[in-house]
Amino acid sequence: MCEFELAAARYKARHGICAVLIDNTNTIAQYHPRLLCMLQGMAKMAADKELYKAIFVASDGGVPVAMKGESV
Repeated sequence: MCEFELAAARYKARHGICAVLIDNTNTIAQYHPRLLCMLQGMAKMAADKELYKAIFVASDGGVPVAMKGESV
């Protein structure tokens, strides 16, 4: 478990609700599409476990394309 996941678990234990991680994904989608895919997988696992919620924010049209698994 990474440090954020540990902190999210402590937050949930203390407050009874999931922590929220908000990330601007424009640069990640453009320069590190594999990292974006990995972050999506981690976000899905965390949501399934109700550990934390990840919100991916984008101001660029390339991010939704990358998140669909299509070429940027």
